[in-house]
This record gives sequence, structure tokens and C-alpha cells, in this order.
Amino acid sequence: MAYEEDEVVENLKLWWKKNGTALMLLVAVGLFSFAGWRYWQTSQAEAATQAQNLQQAMQIAAQRLNTDPNDKDTVAEVTRLGEQLIADYSGTPYAQDAAMLLAKVAVNSNDLAKAISLLQGVVADSSDDVEVALAQTRLARVQAANADYDAALSTLAAVRDASLAPLVSEIKGDIFMLQAMPAEAKAAYQAADAALAARNEVRPLLELKLADVGLEPAPRAPLALEQ
Repeated sequence: MAYEEDEVVENLKLWWKKNGTALMLLVAVGLFSFAGWRYWQTSQAEAATQAQNLQQAMQIAAQRLNTDPNDKDTVAEVTRLGEQLIADYSGTPYAQDAAMLLAKVAVNSNDLAKAISLLQGVVADSSDDVEVALAQTRLARVQAANADYDAALSTLAAVRDASLAPLVSEIKGDIFMLQAMPAEAKAAYQAADAALAARNEVRPLLELKLADVGLEPAPRAPLALEQ
């Protein structure tokens, strides 16, 4: 019995001598991988928290612009925070939201070229189809304000979100009006109104535009009274 135990011990020693180093390496690699995974998770969580804090600070500053859009200090603060989000968190929703807001600030500052560049970046980089479509409609408006009507119409033609069809047609009407093309504007406004009527929705501003070209909105079904 003692002989058998000694033989087992000797076999274990031989096995360890042959495989011990490799086993220790495997254990070390496993521990390192686990530590690396935990570090990555922690880093991701910290980055998300930092991005959220920056975004919140930017939104708070942007709210002040609603009261005074020409406050240079607030514009500078929003711009600084937005540009930091874009630089540090490129390709994330934080960066895309920051670009959308900075485009609005740029329009208010009459920097249409900057607004166009920012919105084009959102269209190119965002993975959110809804955000892309919204950015396209805003981009088309800015391009039209910059008198680049062909580019604006091309941008609208690329919108794939069917829910925005009424808005797309309305913006087309606005672009045609800017080009002194009333017949085309009338057709576009009618298309926008028809799309809204199909949903039994109204848009007061569109009704004013229809009136400007001598049209009335299509009839809507009466709203059902709540019981």
C-alpha cells in the first residue's frame, strides 16, 4: 500500500515538473483576462457616467439659451461642452445628440456652414434611423436657408422614415416657395396635408401655408367624444 502511495506521489511530481509551468501560465492568463474584463466594464461605466454628466451640463446651459439665444457666454459654454462630447465620445448617441444641438446653436448664430457640417456628420455616423431622418429634415432646411436648393431636395429624397412623409412634403413646399415656384409648392403642401389627413392629424402652420397658396386643408373626421 505504501509502495502504491509512493508511486502516485512520484507520478504527480513528474507530471507537475512536466506541466506545472504551463498550468501556472494558464491560471495567470485566466486571472489576467478576468481582471482585464472587469477593468473594461468599469471603464465603460465610468465613461458613460462622464458622458451623461457632460450631456446634462450641456442641456442645462442650452435651456438658458431659450431665454436669451444671444448670450455669448452661454453659447460658448454649450459649444465647449458639445464639442467635448463629440471629441471624446465619437460614434455614440451622446456625440450625435450634441451635434444636433450644436447645429441649432450654429443656425441661431447664422453659421449655416457649421450647422450643415454637423448635421451631415449625424446623417453619416448615427446608427439610429429615426435620428438620421430627423437630421436629414433639419439639414434640408439649413441647406435651403443657405440657398442650396438642389442639395436640400436631394437630402429630403433620401429620408426613409415614412412617419416623416408629411414633414418632408411640407419642407419641399417651403423650398419651392423660396424658389418662386408656386405650382410646385402647392402640390407639395397638398401632399403634406393629404398625408396628415390620412392620419386625421392637423398642423396649424401647414394650414397657413395652404392658405397662402389659395388652398384649404382636406376635411378631417370629427374627433370622437370621450364617454
